[in-house]
Amino acid sequence: MATLARDLTARARDMGVTFKPITGVFGANVTGLDLSRPLNAATVDLIEDAICVYRVLAFRGQEGVTAPQLQAFASNFGAPETAEHPTHPNHPDAPGVKVLVSNSPAARRGIVDTWHSDGPTRDETRYISVLQAIDIPEVGRDTAFADMVTAYERLSTPMKQFLEGLTGENNWGMQKPGTPSKFHPLVLTDRRSGARALYANKLYTVGIPELRNDEAAAMLEFLFAQARVLEFQLRVNWDLGTIAMWNNELVQHYLVFDCDYQRVMHRVMVC
Repeated sequence: MATLARDLTARARDMGVTFKPITGVFGANVTGLDLSRPLNAATVDLIEDAICVYRVLAFRGQEGVTAPQLQAFASNFGAPETAEHPTHPNHPDAPGVKVLVSNSPAARRGIVDTWHSDGPTRDETRYISVLQAIDIPEVGRDTAFADMVTAYERLSTPMKQFLEGLTGENNWGMQKPGTPSKFHPLVLTDRRSGARALYANKLYTVGIPELRNDEAAAMLEFLFAQARVLEFQLRVNWDLGTIAMWNNELVQHYLVFDCDYQRVMHRVMVC
C-alpha cells in the first residue's frame, strides 16, 4: 500500500490533482478536478487507486455539478443502483440519484448511534457511495466516517482468527419490515487493494448465526464499538457542492445531528 501511495502522489502531481490527508489514518480532500466534465481513463484509474489508499475522498469545489452529472461521474466506477429506497426518493432528472432529506431535532435529545455501511442489506456488498452537499447549514451536520480496515488491523491475532468464518446477519429492520436477512462475512477482503475490514454495523447487523444468541450479542457489541474509537474516525465538513466518495466495504459512516437543519444531499451508489 505504501508503494501505491507514493505512485499515486506522483501521478496526481503530473495531472494537477492534490490529495491532502484528513487524518493520519485515512481520508483525503481532493482538489484539481472538475467532476462536471467527463473523466478520461487515467483519471478514473487515479481515483480508484486513491479510494484504495485513502478509503474516503472529499472533492472540493464541485458546486456546479448537477444531478445527471453526479450520476455520470459515479458511473465511471460501477452501475448506479436504481432500485427504490424506503426513505430516499429518486431525483426526477437522474434515476440513479437518491435525494436525502434529513432533519431530526429529537435525535439531539438522545444517542442515535447510527453507524452503518450502505450495502449490508443487499446481496452485493461492493458498493461505492458518492454523496453531494446540496443544502447544508453554515456550520454543523458533518458526516463522520470510521475506518474498519484499521479497526481490523489493530485487533489481536487470536481475535482475527476467531472472526474467520463467522457471518453477520443483516436486515433493514423497521425501514422494510419483513424483508429477508442478508448474510455476509464479518471480515471482508477488498478486491482491488486486498485490505481486510470488519463488516458489522449497529444499524443493520442483528446476529451471528454461528454463535449462541448471548455470544453473538456480546461479540456484536464489541465490533460495533470499534467504529466509536476516535483514532479510527474522521469528519467531512461539508461545503456547498462538496462530493464525498467512499468504499462501503471498508468504512462506516454516521450523519451528525448537532443542529436543527433540513439538510439536502444527493447520493449515488454504484456496484
